[in-house]
Amino acid sequence: MDWCRQRSLWDQEWNSIVFSYERRRGERRNPQFFVERHVHHTVGVMDWGTIAYGSRSPLIFIRGNMNAQHNARPHVARVTIDFLQHNDVTLLPWPPRSPDLSPIEHVWDMMGRRLLNLQRPPQTLEALQEELVVAWNEIPQEDIDHLIRSMPRRVGECVAHQGASTHY
Repeated sequence: MDWCRQRSLWDQEWNSIVFSYERRRGERRNPQFFVERHVHHTVGVMDWGTIAYGSRSPLIFIRGNMNAQHNARPHVARVTIDFLQHNDVTLLPWPPRSPDLSPIEHVWDMMGRRLLNLQRPPQTLEALQEELVVAWNEIPQEDIDHLIRSMPRRVGECVAHQGASTHY
């Protein structure tokens, strides 16, 4: 709640923020994000990307573990903090348990809906990664910019709901 109050008057400030979030193996268990390799074993991908007003990063695929950095206590890894400090990256403190505030969640949702609408789901890990890259790149930048411009409304709704979840 304090986080939202402190940023309740932000408007153009959101245009200089880079939003990042990874989608981990097994997260949301959407069958379109998994490829059957064996009868009882499912392989997923972990991908990472960032969005900002007017730009986005390439979609990156991570093998093995990734230490997320979105301020949820299990994810605040020392190695990540050291890397960010060493590279002069300033972190915006983010309230734990508040994914509904982050516009990148909607980008992941757009990608998921695109994959669900495929005539034929990817049959290999490589094909899945290719479809994810296509989905990532096909999202119009204007849609991403619109999501970022919605941040004042998101924060305002958070304050109005006294920190409870929002409709976002």
